[in-house]
Amino acid sequence: MNVPNILTILRFILIPFFAYFLYTEHYITSVILFLAGGLTDVLDGYIARKCNLVTSWGKIADPMADKLMQITALVILTFSGKIPFELL
Repeated sequence: MNVPNILTILRFILIPFFAYFLYTEHYITSVILFLAGGLTDVLDGYIARKCNLVTSWGKIADPMADKLMQITALVILTFSGKIPFELL
């Protein structure tokens, strides 16, 4: 297990917390968690390429974590009425 993969796992762990705070309308906390997820994404990509730590698991899990965070935000904001359903 290398540092980029640990950062990706951390991003997966952040998603339920992000979802909870977004659902309960704690927007500042949810934005901070979303930004933390973005920062770990940038860091893990940079470290993986710079230190030649690219793995097959990371190639699959990294974009999956990104999309899962985005889909979580879209679903919660849509079903809470913040984004019109037609925009999905």
